[in-house]
Amino acid sequence: MGKLQHNSAPDSLSPAQFAGWRRTLAVPGALLGGTSVVVWLVTGSLFSSGLASCDYSARFSADDLKFQAVQVISGFPAFIDANTNTITRICGVPLRDDNGDLLPGETEKTPNGIELTINLVSTDPNNRTLKPKCARERDLSVKEGDRIESQPVTTVKTLQNIKPGQFNMTLDCYEPHATTSAKDGCEDGGQKSTLPAKAVYFRREALGCDEKKPDTFQSLAIVVDQSGSMSGFVSMDQAKCADSSKFAEELPGIVKNTNFKECRSDPLQVLVEGARTMIDQLNDQDRVVTLAFSEKDQVFVGCLDNLVCQDDGGQVIENTKCTVDDDCAATAKAQNLTSLHCGAHPDKATSTIPSLPLNEGLAACYGSAVTSKLRNKYGLEVNKYLANGRAAVYEALVSAYDFMKAAAPGAPDPVRGGNAKHILMLVDGPDTCTHNDNFLFTTFDQPKNPGGLCRQQCSFINVTYQELLKKMAQDRFPIHIHVIQIQSLGKLAPDPTLQELACRSQGTYQFINTASFNRCADQPSCPGSGVWNESITRAVLKVRYALAGQWRVGFTDSSAFGINGALKPGVMHAARGRLNVVNPLFPSLAEVFLSTEKEWRFELLDSERDARLPFRLACATDADCGDPASSECSNNSCGPNGLCRSAAAPDLLPCGKDGKSKCCGGKCASSCTGKCK
Repeated sequence: MGKLQHNSAPDSLSPAQFAGWRRTLAVPGALLGGTSVVVWLVTGSLFSSGLASCDYSARFSADDLKFQAVQVISGFPAFIDANTNTITRICGVPLRDDNGDLLPGETEKTPNGIELTINLVSTDPNNRTLKPKCARERDLSVKEGDRIESQPVTTVKTLQNIKPGQFNMTLDCYEPHATTSAKDGCEDGGQKSTLPAKAVYFRREALGCDEKKPDTFQSLAIVVDQSGSMSGFVSMDQAKCADSSKFAEELPGIVKNTNFKECRSDPLQVLVEGARTMIDQLNDQDRVVTLAFSEKDQVFVGCLDNLVCQDDGGQVIENTKCTVDDDCAATAKAQNLTSLHCGAHPDKATSTIPSLPLNEGLAACYGSAVTSKLRNKYGLEVNKYLANGRAAVYEALVSAYDFMKAAAPGAPDPVRGGNAKHILMLVDGPDTCTHNDNFLFTTFDQPKNPGGLCRQQCSFINVTYQELLKKMAQDRFPIHIHVIQIQSLGKLAPDPTLQELACRSQGTYQFINTASFNRCADQPSCPGSGVWNESITRAVLKVRYALAGQWRVGFTDSSAFGINGALKPGVMHAARGRLNVVNPLFPSLAEVFLSTEKEWRFELLDSERDARLPFRLACATDADCGDPASSECSNNSCGPNGLCRSAAAPDLLPCGKDGKSKCCGGKCASSCTGKCK
């Protein structure tokens, strides 16, 4: 492989040149227990509050890129072959066609270890004098062939300076993933060990951005949860906000309790802010479109085209129109205002987008132009106040998938990378609109009336999880799915189905333990807001730097994985530990692990952030769950999400070979004669 030139960009722009958005921000030292570390990002006011600036360039030569951070993103069970330097993710039970044959790309291998998906992050290339191939480069990821400290970073044998032996994982333990934050120590005291990596490679999705090569541009759909739990509609018991055994998301007006602010999964609306941050962090040439979902509004386009001039507080200057921020400069001067920006009018009725069919609306909003990005960014701002109903996660995902698959620039290149397409899911929990273990056929008054009134699937649902999984598998998962999940107060656990989709699509999965954070309610300035902002910003940046590719590092562990391994199938586990990389050829790499930048740690951070890596070892049969006599609907059976049930499946859950029978009282029957018929 030839040497690849790292894309660089001109000197950093002034606020006037780039709408005042570009800022050098430092991670708050209070959150990481030390001094600040620089990250480059473009943010809204929520994320800039409390963040101090710092000049990183003073430490190094402006034209000499250094390592700035090592980010551990995800962990997945894997089969690692040290002889061939290959890592195969084992994401669940092998998928088969109707004849029982393995679908393309599927494997019957069993995991013998864990894959860590990581980003190597450089200092900012925009400070270099070497002109970029894409102006205003915002991707700081270090890719195969990039030059760091005057050397190409490569795994190619003739020039190899990135090798498995340089990576070590200090593993404190694997433990069951509790639904609350990790304790200071492992649940059972731990089995601390140091595991050397057996394989490492860079999985490329695209070459670095080049204005003359459109196949280097990224294409991204962002899907934002607007279900009722975001607003606090989470419990059927009016006395409690969070009771996972009585979970329901209902439309406003159905639930009698009206004091919901303490029940909101996202009281600071960080998921929308995370989407806005991602849009700001894309390169100028990258394409984006946004979607959102709720039960009342179903799946809808997140953008609006009613752009007007407004101040930083959202106060609209009526009778103005704009397509970019600069259009508002004359208005600001005429009204003697410090600054105005271009954003969506809060009255959705003034936009043409909501009245369009979904695909037409997506087509109108999809693009790389500044105006397209403003429409998506500020449209989400308006839509974030509309959360209601149950969560149509799969319907929203298939809508984004179908659009992105058909959208320009065509199919991704599976060999050399290019035309990379991604979906970013920002959610607070599992799908609650389709028949699955999270779907309870009850109403909010179940404590008083067991059985209650039977719930039905959301009326607009067209796809189940199994159908979605098979559809993507038959297409060979051409679109990478990245998931950032916060905690609903009614569903606190990582969602295994979204984890599986991220795994199979060669994407990433991150789980943020927000239920343990200070709730803050309607107090954005409260002391607890910092950890919310910090956590979502870091998670979004990890996805951003993974779009063009990620480093995959494989660690074998026969004591934990395999037939005789200690880890049981059908359980959501968590890996707790730290990654270390020792490579004397890159002195700046050692500085990363000596600094207060801690994204290479996957353990309890700062007493609040639970950075452990959740991963599921899927059960394949009911026997995997400990009871050979169990059936698919009974206690200790293997659910369709790959987890062992601790209770009988909900009545009316489809069962049987063709899915036409129904679970009823813990058994699979042709009909159910209980209250739910």
